[in-house]
Amino acid sequence: MDFANLDTASSIILLLVGLGVFLLGFKFLGDSIEKLSASKMRALFNKAAGNRFAGVGIGALATAIVQSSSVTTVMVVGFVNAGVMTLTQAAAVIMGANIGTTITGWLVWLNQFNVMMYAMLLTLIGLVLTMVSKNNKVNTAGSLVASLGLVFVGLEIMSGSMSGFTDNQFVIDALSSVSNPLLLLLIGAGITAIVQSSSAVTSVLVVMASATPPLLVGGGGNGILFVILGTNIGTCITAVLSSIGANTNAKRACLYHLLFNVIGSIIFLIVFWIWDGFYDDVLMAMFHNHTTCITFFHTAFNVICTCLYLPFIKYLVKLTEIIIPDKKKKKSKKAKENEGFMDKRLLLTPSLAIGQLVKQTTYTAGIAVKSLNAAVASFINKDDSKFETISGDIAKVGELSNDITEYLIEISAKDISLHDERIVNMLHRDNTDVVRIADIAENIVGYTRKAIDETLTFSEVVRHDLNRLMNLLNEQYELVVDIVENNNLVKIKQSDEIEQEIDQTKKRLLNEHIERMSRGECNAENNSLFVSLISNLERVGDHLSLMAHSVEDVA
Repeated sequence: MDFANLDTASSIILLLVGLGVFLLGFKFLGDSIEKLSASKMRALFNKAAGNRFAGVGIGALATAIVQSSSVTTVMVVGFVNAGVMTLTQAAAVIMGANIGTTITGWLVWLNQFNVMMYAMLLTLIGLVLTMVSKNNKVNTAGSLVASLGLVFVGLEIMSGSMSGFTDNQFVIDALSSVSNPLLLLLIGAGITAIVQSSSAVTSVLVVMASATPPLLVGGGGNGILFVILGTNIGTCITAVLSSIGANTNAKRACLYHLLFNVIGSIIFLIVFWIWDGFYDDVLMAMFHNHTTCITFFHTAFNVICTCLYLPFIKYLVKLTEIIIPDKKKKKSKKAKENEGFMDKRLLLTPSLAIGQLVKQTTYTAGIAVKSLNAAVASFINKDDSKFETISGDIAKVGELSNDITEYLIEISAKDISLHDERIVNMLHRDNTDVVRIADIAENIVGYTRKAIDETLTFSEVVRHDLNRLMNLLNEQYELVVDIVENNNLVKIKQSDEIEQEIDQTKKRLLNEHIERMSRGECNAENNSLFVSLISNLERVGDHLSLMAHSVEDVA
């Protein structure tokens, strides 16, 4: 491209256009990579509980996928808020996220080589792939290739826009006029806080440095390094905003992110303020190239900070706990009941939100099964003392079911992969089955009231048979949790075997009940109540079986 003889106004417009194309390309690139690796992303975050080194690696890789440390940090805040990640685990992932975000700078670094024309062809190649193929994965791969091409198109436009600045003495003087390290750091932090992307600001700095002659903020030397230190502080603003309304631990995770970047930046600020020739004496002596110096420093800074922090992670976490102490005021009962795996922050990465929603669905199913067990126990013992607790659990299932439905609708509005769409449809059906199980528990409470009011009695054999039936249902529920959460299709056969045993048990119990009535061992007035009870429990097995088989539609 020929961008010669540009005036300053045209250069500013082209710079903004190039930056817009560059960021758009990265946005689409991150979305495409996420679609192709949705299940792997979920598996990655599930492994974050391993150790601090694994957490750093996961944070770096996740950020490289979604192309934003801010997005990763917001997701981590969501995980902490949902109670599925500890503060120490979150701290390690956050440190890794800071390393992962530097991959953007290395892509910009490629701009110094004569590969732009070929790289920009990726836009056309990717577009052709999406137009020709009807395969969903190929389409997504095509979008990924096209997005990568857009990144290089944006880079080329930004690089070309520099010609209008290098010939403008006013611009050169303006960039050189600010030399105070603290002010340069604040400028970097302020601009990054406004655009909410340290990658974008760093990319522009790298492009400016690659111009001929180089456009260096601060007039050269360590000046550019102070601005980069500031970008690491400014990028925290997104996570700070996301922590509003979150629980105490989520706020601590956000504070850790802020402390990590601020303390590290201040340490390096002091070192470079004292050693004012570091950029020329060390970086330029090593690489002889401004673009490589800036890109290398951005990565090295985050890697060094991570290495320094990692041994003291427990103490830094303790510091956040001192700064943000636990609230003395206890949560209300309703607030505790509404806690779960869903968090709006996770919607930034729909594949991870879906993974948490699967756990929320099985968790809600657990509450429904718990209420069923309590209802049957009350029936067997003719005990109405637990009715209030059972009703509370049934109401809780209803509330969570509504929350799940709303969350599923929000996820459906996102641009998700075909595989994730299938999971969403599966969860809609599973959610309905869970509510039906809670409804059956409520029916059994009604049967118990009737048995108590009419002083109906059942033999010891009946009570034993009901316990046997509930044991089968509880065993089936445990299998369903494994099948749905882990996509364990092998266990479906075992679930079917239990379902068949439940059906056979129902028939046997009804036949034996008729025989007992004919012998006068059971009262005739118990008949309709017993039949309804057994039929309801058999329906629970049907609903659990439907949940198990719903996974087949996703595979």
